[in-house]
Order: sequence, then structure tokens, then C-alpha cells
Amino acid sequence: MQIIEVDEYTNVVASVLKKKSKILISSRPKGKEFSGLYEFPGGKTNTGEYLIEALAREINEELGVKINYNKTYFLKSYKLIQKNKKINLHFFLCLNWSGNPTGLEDQTLKWIFPQELKNYNLLKSNLKFTNYLLSNIFPTTN
Repeated sequence: MQIIEVDEYTNVVASVLKKKSKILISSRPKGKEFSGLYEFPGGKTNTGEYLIEALAREINEELGVKINYNKTYFLKSYKLIQKNKKINLHFFLCLNWSGNPTGLEDQTLKWIFPQELKNYNLLKSNLKFTNYLLSNIFPTTN
């Protein structure tokens, strides 16, 4: 009998919330891995959860807002291995939500112009996406 090892990736969703010409980034809370580094809000999917459902849940848990599904768009996915963890990152752009984003997990929130991303200490896992974002989604802001 042959044993086949399954490579299990953890699905992680993240969103670029865009308001006028600025986007939202948040710091990793104290006590969490990579504390103090900045990222796009989001988190892990639960078993059986669709990506968009996970995104809505995570954004609500972290920021206290409800995303508008009709104004949320898939942008990019990629896989990476970080500290022996296999992660499949899925990024979205959200243009509309209800509520006022608040750091419910004691994270710092910052509304910045996209070109300012280079001035923040971002998670390494977000750097590939940041380059994509600046080249393809907000190319005139470079």
C-alpha cells in the first residue's frame, strides 16, 4: 500500500479597505506572532467556510464593520511557506462597508495613501501583494 502525504495549506483572507484615495492597514496586536508589524486586515478561514464568508467574519471581528459583498472584489492569491507553515493567501479589495473601522483587537489602524505602504514595516507575506497592488491596482500612485 502506498501512502500519499497531503500538503495542507491554511487559507488566509485579507482585505484592502479603500476609502476615497486611502487604504487601511493595521498593526499585529501585542502577544500575537509578528506583533507590531503592519498587514491588511483579515485572518484564517474556518473549515467549510467560503473565502468571502471568512473575510466578512474576520473584518467584523477585527474592525467591527460589515463588508458589502457587492463592492468586494477578489484581487490575488498566492501560496507561501513561512516558518514551516503552509499558507494560501487570498487578497480582496473592499470599496464599501457599514460601520466605522475600529481596532477591536488592540491593533493600530492607519489610513494611508497606497504609495506610503513602503514606509511601513509590513509582514513579509504581504510584500509580494504590496508590489502587485502598487503596480496593477494603484499604478498612478507610485
